[in-house]
Amino acid sequence: MGNKKILIIEDNDELRGFIKSCLEHLYELSEAPDGKKGWEIAVNELPDLIVTDVMMPEMDGNEFCRNLKKDERTSHIPVIMLTAKAAEEHQIEGLESGADIYLNKPFSIVVLQTYINNILKSKEALRQHYSQKIFLEPLAVEVGTVDKKFMERLMAIVDENLEEPNFSVPILSKELGMSKAVLYKKFSALVKIPIGEFIKSMRLKRAVNLLTHDKMNISEIAWKVGFNDRKYFSKEFKRFYGKSPSEYLNDHEKGLDSANR
Repeated sequence: MGNKKILIIEDNDELRGFIKSCLEHLYELSEAPDGKKGWEIAVNELPDLIVTDVMMPEMDGNEFCRNLKKDERTSHIPVIMLTAKAAEEHQIEGLESGADIYLNKPFSIVVLQTYINNILKSKEALRQHYSQKIFLEPLAVEVGTVDKKFMERLMAIVDENLEEPNFSVPILSKELGMSKAVLYKKFSALVKIPIGEFIKSMRLKRAVNLLTHDKMNISEIAWKVGFNDRKYFSKEFKRFYGKSPSEYLNDHEKGLDSANR
């Protein structure tokens, strides 16, 4: 997981340096001395995971975590919270703010490394799961509330623009109100396919629906789902479904005939 990025937010320079020295051979690291600076880095870099202290100047860990989890750009990022406050009410406050793990100080660096590794592995497994499920039933993706709303909004915008051949990621990012770079990172964190491929897959799923339910020829269908070139449409359709549009339609009609006998 050497390409994974972790943000360390800790106002104690010595402790922050120690954590960094233990993780820098495993991950790409960023660091911040307080929650305010950490928030700026989190929004700009969208790390894969954040390790944060609770008691910090400018913005404490709980406020930072609440901001992180309610913001559409950063809501998907897991958080490990470090604290010297061992009382149950403090742990509850940390977890309620959105922290995934609440780790009391002093802590074992091995335990921290294990938590990080397990969380990142779990996130990767979920990405794989969502990537497969999203093609079957897009709106049933079981992510957090903010992330689910983001995906629903994204798919609604794509769905409204499927007939537009020039509709692309830059236009989608503008409609969503976030930069192209943030959109790429956000989508990639949730789904293990490029967003351009996802848009194309939605076009092709609409094509299947038109192919099997409407009396339209293949050229008309290609045009209705944003492909100006019928040959390119057929090529992408076959790449996605393993058969040409006409083969797909023939198999579908054969299936209907068999079912009606």
